[in-house]
Amino acid sequence: MKYIALVFTLIFLLFAGWQYNDPDPVLWIPIYLVATYCSVRAFQGKNNPELLAVVTIMSFVAGLNTWFQMTSWEGFFSEGGGLSMKTINQELAREACGLWICTFSFLLYLVSDFVQKKA
Repeated sequence: MKYIALVFTLIFLLFAGWQYNDPDPVLWIPIYLVATYCSVRAFQGKNNPELLAVVTIMSFVAGLNTWFQMTSWEGFFSEGGGLSMKTINQELAREACGLWICTFSFLLYLVSDFVQKKA
């Protein structure tokens, strides 16, 4: 689990860095930095179950909210396969899945912490 947390730490740092050019970096950089913090704490073996429970629920619900704002599915990438955002629906799809990646990592840390305490 320790090394999975390290991989997620690096992933979330990259995600936070990529948000620098986003239209709303003030929202997304802190979101990914919170995920980075939780990953670092999981790497250190010092999970906070209450924090993880709250951010798991928040990121999952925020992902659902973002997903349902889409008017149609247009995929993650532009027609030519590029990473530039051509439509708001592509941006919303990427944001929702980013939040769900956070949710997955939080849930993984929470379950791992629960299993370790039961053992």
